Amino acid sequence: MGTETLLRGSVLTVTRRFAAGIDITEGALRLAVVSKRLHANRPVCVERLEEVLLEPGVVMGGDFIDRMAISAALQEAFSRLPARGALRSLRCAMALPASATLIARVPLARLTQAGQVSISGVAGRDLRGLLEPAVLAEAERVSGIERGALAVDWSIQALENGGAEVTIAATGRQYVEARMETAATANIVLSAIEGEPCAALRALRYSAAMEIDPQERFVACWVESAGLHAWFVGEDGVENEVRYPAPEYSSATEALTDLAGDDPDVQWIYIGGDIDLLDRAGVSMSMLAGLFGCPVMPFECAPFCNGAQRVDERLAHSPLFAVAMGLALREVLP
Repeated sequence: MGTETLLRGSVLTVTRRFAAGIDITEGALRLAVVSKRLHANRPVCVERLEEVLLEPGVVMGGDFIDRMAISAALQEAFSRLPARGALRSLRCAMALPASATLIARVPLARLTQAGQVSISGVAGRDLRGLLEPAVLAEAERVSGIERGALAVDWSIQALENGGAEVTIAATGRQYVEARMETAATANIVLSAIEGEPCAALRALRYSAAMEIDPQERFVACWVESAGLHAWFVGEDGVENEVRYPAPEYSSATEALTDLAGDDPDVQWIYIGGDIDLLDRAGVSMSMLAGLFGCPVMPFECAPFCNGAQRVDERLAHSPLFAVAMGLALREVLP
C-alpha cells in the first residue's frame, strides 16, 4: 500500500504542478496549497488550507521576533498535509509585509541615461546586466538604505506608448534572510519571497478572471493592519492604484473615489484581507456598493476547493487567505 501511494504521488507530480503559499502575520500563519494540471487551460485546485495561530509578540511588523515559535508553527502546518509525495515536494513562496517592501516604477530611459547605458542592439540577459548598477543605485536612492543591505528584484515592462518601465522591488536584506533561515529550520526551502500587496492582487485578479467578463472593469482591495491597498483593473491590466492612509486623502472613501476617477465605470469590487478593519474605519461593503453602484464580493478560496482533499469550510470562505493564495498561484501559473 505504501508503494502504491508513493507511485500515485509521483504520477501526480508529473501531471500536475503543486505549490504552497505561506503568509505569516502578527496573529497567525496561513498556508495555501494549490495544484494545476499541466498543459491544460483549467482553474487551479486548492488542495489544502491551514491556519496556525501565533502568540502575541512572535511577529511584530516585518520582524520575526521568535523564530523558533514561527518554525514550530511551520512544522505544525506542514505536518497536517497528507503524506503523499506530490504534497511533500512543494514549491513554497513566503510573503513580506507591505511595511517592509518598497515598490518603485522608473522609466527605462531614465535609468539608461543615469547609467550611461546604450540599449541599441542589446536585449535579454545582456540588457539586465548593463542595467543592474543603475537599478541598484535607484533602489538605494528611494529607500535610503545602502545597496549592500538591500535585497532587490526588478523587471522591465513595455508600455503602450512604445517606451518601457522598470519596476523595482526592494527590501532590507535582513527580512529575506530571516524568512529563509526560519523556513530552513522547519526543513522548508523557499523558491520565492514576495510582497503581500502583489500576492493579494494576484489572488484577487485570478478570482475575478474566473467569475466576470474579461471586458468588465473592477476595483481590487486588500486590507491589512497598516491600511488599504486598492487597484483599478481593466481589460489591459492595472490602470491605477492607491494606498490609504496617505497624506493626500482624508478617508478611505476619498481614496477609493480618486482611484476610480471622475467618470467611474466599475462593474465589481473584490475585497480580500482583514475586512473587519475596513468596517471599523467606517467603510462597509454595503457603503461601497452604494458609492460605486456595483456588487462587492469578498475574496474566498471556496470556488477553487475542488481538489482531492477536503478543505475546512471556515478557512475556504475566509478573505484572510488572499495573500497565501496569491503566493501559491505565483508558483503554478505561467
